[in-house]
Amino acid sequence: MHSSIEKSLMERLNQYLKDRIESFDDYYPCRQEECNLFHVHNWIQFFVSMYNDTIANNNHFELEKEMSIILN
Repeated sequence: MHSSIEKSLMERLNQYLKDRIESFDDYYPCRQEECNLFHVHNWIQFFVSMYNDTIANNNHFELEKEMSIILN
């Protein structure tokens, strides 16, 4: 069981992710007919992998630096 605070935080996180995915698709729309959104899936996998690696190594500065390079 989760407390109401935990449920609220999970809902906020889910909404945040949905908003970010929608923004990603706005900036990098797929140009293929009948797209299966595979490019969004790849981007999410890449981000999660980098985030987990950074957290595991406790190197938050590197994540910020790498993400600024990717996003710019």
